Amino acid sequence: MVGVIFDCDMGSRPETALALAVLYGLDGMNECRVVVVSSTRSNLGSAAYCEVVGRFYAGAVSGAFGSFSRTLPVGLLADGAMKDDTPMLTVPLSRKNAEGKPQYEHGIHKLVDTAVAPALVRNALTAQFDQNAIVVLAGPPTNLLQMLKLRDVPELVKAKVKHLVAADPKGAMALAAAGWPTPIYSISPSLGTQVVFPAEAVDKEFAWSTAHPVVDAYKAAKAMPYDSPTSELAAVLYAVRSADKAFALSEPVNGVRQVMLAPEAKDTLLKTFIELASAKPVPKQRFRRPVAADPAKAKPEPSKPAEPVKP
Repeated sequence: MVGVIFDCDMGSRPETALALAVLYGLDGMNECRVVVVSSTRSNLGSAAYCEVVGRFYAGAVSGAFGSFSRTLPVGLLADGAMKDDTPMLTVPLSRKNAEGKPQYEHGIHKLVDTAVAPALVRNALTAQFDQNAIVVLAGPPTNLLQMLKLRDVPELVKAKVKHLVAADPKGAMALAAAGWPTPIYSISPSLGTQVVFPAEAVDKEFAWSTAHPVVDAYKAAKAMPYDSPTSELAAVLYAVRSADKAFALSEPVNGVRQVMLAPEAKDTLLKTFIELASAKPVPKQRFRRPVAADPAKAKPEPSKPAEPVKP
């Protein structure tokens, strides 16, 4: 199963929270494993929120979290200048439950609770099988550009990474210019604006949970109702399902191919985004097989309790 590294700037756009939800939705279907989440937004709240989302799915789909502790910290760019908090971070992190305790648990309270992102991503790659890792860039390429400067990293990336998908063409071009050694794809800006995530889906499709960190972040980011672009969601989906017929590819330009919306695929792609982003956590099972593409053909498997991961 392919391992996905998700590098973002969580806290800048509600789209990023939706993209992370899509990634965990794919993980829950056993189509990938979330290996590392890192942020270029120098803010403890950014890292804490990423961990909150991981813990929301913990004991269900995320191999990076367990019942007692996490095995890999969230990577954070520590450049000495901490950025301001944003409502999409502070509102979920400050939410209290009926007992007055934090609604969402996390273990990030100071800088040492995170990891230096470039080194973390490099170390995570060393643990992957050759050509069995995928990198999704959902923010500025700062962490990845710094990682490329580390000793022997270009050779490591070439051996381990199948491809990289960037939500922003500028980030893709910067990495190509820096010598990123594996195929690079970027999401066409028109795709993200043609297919928008509807506010009504945030209210309706996530209603199975009375407290959801992605919903809280989305509603806090802007005055509701509003629809969100989906370039980052598309980057996650294409990274894992590159053969999806909703996508079409351009010819390479300066080493980067753009991922575009295939004709007549708008409604299908939006449906997929909504289904994955709003999917419920799936209990961990040993040797859990991928869910069939056609839900009607999928055979239900007996439920098993989540197994704690030893610290």
